[in-house]
Amino acid sequence: MSYFHACTDVGCSRPHNEDAYLRDPEHGVFVVADGVGGRAAGEVASAITVETFAQAAAMLQEAVLHYAENPTLANRNYALEALDETCQQASRRVFEAAEARNLRGMTTTVVVTAVGGGWAFVAHVGDSRAYLLRDGEVRQLSEDHSMVNELVRSGQMTLEEAQRSRYRNVITRAIGLHPTVQPDLLAIEMLPGDRILLNTDGLSDVVSDETLARLGSMPDIREAAEAMLRQALDNNAPDNVTHILLEPEASPQAGAAIARAQIMEDLFLFRDLPFHARLRVSRICDELFFTPGQVILSQSAPGNTMYVVVQGEVSVSRDGIELARLGPGEHFGEIALADQQPRSATVTGVAFGSLITIGQAQVLEFCRREPELGNQILWKLLRTLARRLRETNALVAGQQD
Repeated sequence: MSYFHACTDVGCSRPHNEDAYLRDPEHGVFVVADGVGGRAAGEVASAITVETFAQAAAMLQEAVLHYAENPTLANRNYALEALDETCQQASRRVFEAAEARNLRGMTTTVVVTAVGGGWAFVAHVGDSRAYLLRDGEVRQLSEDHSMVNELVRSGQMTLEEAQRSRYRNVITRAIGLHPTVQPDLLAIEMLPGDRILLNTDGLSDVVSDETLARLGSMPDIREAAEAMLRQALDNNAPDNVTHILLEPEASPQAGAAIARAQIMEDLFLFRDLPFHARLRVSRICDELFFTPGQVILSQSAPGNTMYVVVQGEVSVSRDGIELARLGPGEHFGEIALADQQPRSATVTGVAFGSLITIGQAQVLEFCRREPELGNQILWKLLRTLARRLRETNALVAGQQD
């Protein structure tokens, strides 16, 4: 099971601690919440949220392990939706408690991970963060739901200006602000040595990513977490400081996991996206294993799926004549994301291998759920199709000459 350590401290300026956290190694569920709204209100909101996830821990574990045992697109999205629904429950409960107690504005951030079977599922709302520590580096898994982050992303503010802004702690999404909430959701396959850090902004506001990476890589996870807390206090942390550092079990198929991660990083649809955005977009991806001689798609058959080779090799042929062989990282069928016309070629497995599949329906559903990120994906697809069209026109023109 996971190795972990949790820390919390009132910080150097606040008289009370409004943070709350959950450690449930039996079910693999870990939560950090940062209450907002003053002493009583903040403490109540974060406590209600943590309690809600504690009650849902067994259900979340079941969903995560079911996916780990049978990693289909439907099972992965079921686990993500289980996290989503728990966030909804927490938001309803906090909102109703605020209404009943006449404490409007009582809200909390939340960041949670449910781990098991070599996978970590993450949900977050607000500006508490999740980080992945891998190979001595730290990568942010979450994107702050804050006013200054919106301004930075839109180009109206620099990172340096955001760090000095008086509005840097104004959050745009929170548990309990409304009866419903939109959490960011993602799943990530754990590699050997990977660690996850969940923390309130009391830590990340005063300790740099570089320092978190260095301290988080200390061999003893308890010493690493405690060192992070000491560093925050040494830096005169003005807010409550709470974090959980854990090292989940790694995927039993580490080699394949590394290959999948590299493909996702290099694929044209995801290239140049922030790490956390690639992980969120991965909910549209499924995996297909193939054997030598297996027909993956047939010429003239309709299709609505794009394929990316992860391992192995496939043969592309038309009218019985081989046109090409594609290996890891190469893709085919991307035009099917735009229409469902008959396939122009047959693709057959040459050796044992696997493919990432991306379906048209999944892309459209993701665009409805996350329109800003979905539009980036559609724009990348349009540019790729335009390039293919120009290449085809140039080839035809050359033949005519």
